[in-house]
Amino acid sequence: MKHSADEYNVLSYLLKKNAISYEKAIEWAYSQYTDEGIDQFVERISLASDVSEILEMISNNFQVYGEPDQDFLVGEAASKYSNAQISLYDAVARILFDLDLELPEEERQELYIAEDYFGWHDQAEEEAVKHVQPIFSKYRPIYERAVAKFSV
Repeated sequence: MKHSADEYNVLSYLLKKNAISYEKAIEWAYSQYTDEGIDQFVERISLASDVSEILEMISNNFQVYGEPDQDFLVGEAASKYSNAQISLYDAVARILFDLDLELPEEERQELYIAEDYFGWHDQAEEEAVKHVQPIFSKYRPIYERAVAKFSV
């Protein structure tokens, strides 16, 4: 099966962030073998000696450098919150302040409202989640579909 530059960009990102190990990347590459054979590029990945070699192959062949689009990045923060890897405040702050994204104004406004609750409200998380849940529900599946292709 041939994979797109966008898919390899995601793989590159996951490798850079250590979300997928070298061993898992090799395991993924071997899992792509079928009775009909394998894509030559995936075969080259399966023979790579380390992560840096995989990253170099991806960047040389597809001109992608592990910088996914903003929908993916918002989805990553939403997924990490959903899986209790980060707090709601951390997810919102990452989207608003760390990523420098061009989200639609309505979504940005809802995220700012949610972030503001953490400064003064006694049930900040309960109130904030009402504002971010539609946004997280929109973007989380984008991230989860993208990473599922690599069995992360």
